[in-house]
Amino acid sequence: MTRAIRTTVKELGEYVPGHTNTLSLNKIKEFITIPYHIEWYKTPGSRKIFPLFLQELSDLNPTSKTVPGLITRNPYFDHSQIKYFIAYRDRKPVGRIAAFIDYTYTEKRRGKIGWFGLFESEQDAGTARTLIDSAVEYLKENSCTKIIGPAKFNAGGEIGLLVDGFENEPYFMEPYNAPYYQDFFVDYGFKKENDWYSVNIDKIISKSYMEKVDRILKRIINHRKGEAFKGYKIRNVDFSNLRSEIETIRELYNPIWNEGNHPQQIKMTDAEFDMLALGLKEISLEELIFIVEKDGKPVGISVNIPDINEVIAEMDGRANYMPSTRFYSPKDIIRDLKIFINIKKRLRQKRFSRMRFFILGVDERHRKTGIDSKLFWSIKEKALELGITRGSASQLADINMDIINPIFKIGKTAMTWRVYGLKV
Repeated sequence: MTRAIRTTVKELGEYVPGHTNTLSLNKIKEFITIPYHIEWYKTPGSRKIFPLFLQELSDLNPTSKTVPGLITRNPYFDHSQIKYFIAYRDRKPVGRIAAFIDYTYTEKRRGKIGWFGLFESEQDAGTARTLIDSAVEYLKENSCTKIIGPAKFNAGGEIGLLVDGFENEPYFMEPYNAPYYQDFFVDYGFKKENDWYSVNIDKIISKSYMEKVDRILKRIINHRKGEAFKGYKIRNVDFSNLRSEIETIRELYNPIWNEGNHPQQIKMTDAEFDMLALGLKEISLEELIFIVEKDGKPVGISVNIPDINEVIAEMDGRANYMPSTRFYSPKDIIRDLKIFINIKKRLRQKRFSRMRFFILGVDERHRKTGIDSKLFWSIKEKALELGITRGSASQLADINMDIINPIFKIGKTAMTWRVYGLKV
């Protein structure tokens, strides 16, 4: 009789700011490689696109260990603790999960909140439950009374479990996972907190609505010589004045995105925002980033990113690549550098067909003035001028009607992500 091989969970390491660190770059790299072992991602039905290793190392790195120009430390961990777990069967990795606590995150009338994320598992309920058990026990040991997720690491990053839209290719920084994951969390007892959407837009779908917007804008401009837009200006960012432009966007971002219609959102620290902004600058075009001003004061922003997943998908192809578990792996670094060089080349040539509407918001006092419609129109015109014909507006919270109402008129829902909660 063949004895069943048990799944075991390895506690990869833990980081508690100012107290504990048992992590290393090699351990984090080992954690990053786990999705490559998930068989479903190798099937024809999968649309999985694997991120750059160096970016993932930087995102998941709470330690002081860095490699100048390649790997940085994520300042998110200045105020968060985390523990990484990997599941093995017969010495083969079959899953992973992270459990973390952000000391700055609170919910009304709730106690201490724990998070989980970065979940991957083979199609085995026992493996999944063992991983979830590990995360839940760690968070309970740290006095958490509620657990939410999945996330990396909140709504300002990648939020939710994909539950619908598996046939669609994810855009840059859109979560993508195997379809059977949902059952693992529902069976465990997790309940829905809320949903997040992506809305895919192309010039055919949005044509009639944008023509309507064009007609409305012309009427507004012609009425009393456009008094409704008096004092408003929509301009592109200036990368030659990068520090000032980052500060402008920062001053708008936290107030707009920390309103009640952005669940799981956490106010970014200056260090976190700088890391995000400087990273996005490397894969952005000035022409696709807009600032709305009223009498010279910024009141709205739109950051749209060429979809670098186009390049990653083209270069990775369908090859069954298996990365090294060592952070300093020449073949993995070469893979990343080849992709990055190609991204920079495509940016110089302005040769992308897709973009992600990454940040889009107008100060509440200036909404429904017509300037938000004018901003949509400006984005559309510039995208088409650059040869971009498709886009994804994401991730949109299901309670954020100020953005859902106009966006749903110019596109169709492509993906739905779900955030789950568990009382413990």
